[in-house]
Amino acid sequence: MSAIKYFFALIFYLALLGCDNSIKAQKTIALAPEGLFSAALSENYALLGTAKGNAELWQLKPQKLIHEWQHTDDKNGIIALAISAGEDYAVTAERDSIAWWRMSDGTLLTVWSLPGISSVSLSPKGDFALIGLPDKAVYFALQYGKTLYAFTHQKAISVSTISDSGKYALTGSNDGEAKLWDLTTGELKHAWQHQTKISAATISNDDKFALTNASLGAAKLWKIDDGQLFKQFGPDLMTLSSAIFSHNGKYLLTGRTSQSINLWQVKTAKTIKSWRPDTGDSSRASAASILALSFTDNDKKFYSISSKGILQRWRK
Repeated sequence: MSAIKYFFALIFYLALLGCDNSIKAQKTIALAPEGLFSAALSENYALLGTAKGNAELWQLKPQKLIHEWQHTDDKNGIIALAISAGEDYAVTAERDSIAWWRMSDGTLLTVWSLPGISSVSLSPKGDFALIGLPDKAVYFALQYGKTLYAFTHQKAISVSTISDSGKYALTGSNDGEAKLWDLTTGELKHAWQHQTKISAATISNDDKFALTNASLGAAKLWKIDDGQLFKQFGPDLMTLSSAIFSHNGKYLLTGRTSQSINLWQVKTAKTIKSWRPDTGDSSRASAASILALSFTDNDKKFYSISSKGILQRWRK
C-alpha cells in the first residue's frame, strides 16, 4: 500500500472509531448472542426470532424473558413477527405457517398454513395480520382464517405494514413497487415505482406520510393525501432495514443494513443525530443489520436491536 493510500485508510479508520464512540448507549444487553433472523420492538417488549429456531418474548423494563414460542418443528427459524400496538397480541411466521399468540399468558390462539410467507404485521387491535406472500399481501382475519383483501404485486412481497390508525396498508415488493391500500375498501390509493426491491416501508402515526426505501436507493417520503413526493432522505445509495416515525410525527428514525442509525427531522429531511451500535465483537469489524426500532419515554429515548441479538437503549 502506498503512503498516500495508507494515510487515507488511517483517516477513514479513525473516523469510524470517532463515530462509534461519539454517542454511547444508555444500556446494552446481549439478548440473543447466537443471532437473530427477525425482531420486533414495542415500547415495553422485544419479540425475537432467534437463530435457534424459536421465538422469545422479552419484557424490557425490567428485563425478563416472558415466553418462548415455537408453533411447528421447522428449525429454519421465525422469518417474520409482529406485536400489536396495544401490546396484547403477537404473531410469529415461519416460511409456511403463521401463529397468533396472546401476550399476557403466552397462549397459542391458532396456527394457519400459508405458503411462502415473507413478511407480517398486525392491525392495532391485533386481530388482523397483513401477510406478505409470493405474489400478493393478504389482509387476514386471524380468528377465522379468512382473507378479507388480497393486494397483488408482480413479484414477492418484501415488506408490509399497517398504519397505527388501522386505515392503511403499505406493501413493498421485489418488483420495486410500493403500494398504499385503503383498508376500509381494499382499494389501491397510490403506487410508487422504484428501481430495485423495496427494503423498508412505514406510515406516520398521523397518516400524513408514507416512507419507502428501495435497496441502494434514497428514502422517499410521500404525502398520503395526494401521493406526491414530499422529501427525499439521505444519500442515493442507502439500504434501510427498519424505520419508524416518532409519536408526534416530527422525527424519523432509520436503521440500516450497515449497522447504523439516523434520526431525521421530517420537515427538513436533515440528519439530526447518528449512532453506530455495538456489533458484539470488539476485536474486529463485524457488520449487522438494525432489525427493529421503537421510541419510548415520550419520544425522548429509543430502543434498537440488531441481527447480532444486541438490544440497546439510546437517548434521542
